[in-house]
Amino acid sequence: MASLQQLSSALLLSIALLLTGCQLLTKHDSTSNSKSTSYGEYYLTLKQLNQQQLTEEVNKQQKSVESQAKKNSEIDYDAQIKLLLLYSLPKSPIYNVFDAKVLLNKLNSKGDNAALANISPSEQAFISLLGDQLNQRLLMRNRLLAQEKKRQQEQQQREIKQQQLALKQQQNLIEQVKILEQTIKQLKNIEQAIDKRDQ
Repeated sequence: MASLQQLSSALLLSIALLLTGCQLLTKHDSTSNSKSTSYGEYYLTLKQLNQQQLTEEVNKQQKSVESQAKKNSEIDYDAQIKLLLLYSLPKSPIYNVFDAKVLLNKLNSKGDNAALANISPSEQAFISLLGDQLNQRLLMRNRLLAQEKKRQQEQQQREIKQQQLALKQQQNLIEQVKILEQTIKQLKNIEQAIDKRDQ
């Protein structure tokens, strides 16, 4: 009788473990199906979309991120990573290197990189490569801004020098006119003096 009770207890425990395992497996499979394509494939798909389709995709991912933020459930970072890719795509309506870099830093700063911990090493490499690309874009943008600022400063200095040169030329002309007027006045005085003597 005792062995029958132990056997039934073991059987119930086994069934409970199996059901729990099936539920966990089903839960894992449903999250796997929601991200059936890799982020690289997703990015390539984004590159083929027109502006309207991109706008719809942006809205979809933003709504997904917002709805997850409202819920206090376990965060699925898939929508945030897809939003990161949308920020990084040059033809995207929300293309913004700064926002992409901020979001990537935010995903990287989650506890022990939780946002990127559940993706494959190749996906992590893709996201890392994207981070490097964003850094390069920001560096290039900063260099271009610095060059543009330097060019504007040089242009302003040239304009100031030209204005100073024009002012000097104007002052020289005014001095020459004064000298000519004095010379003319002296010549008139000389002429008048000669006329008086001749009379």
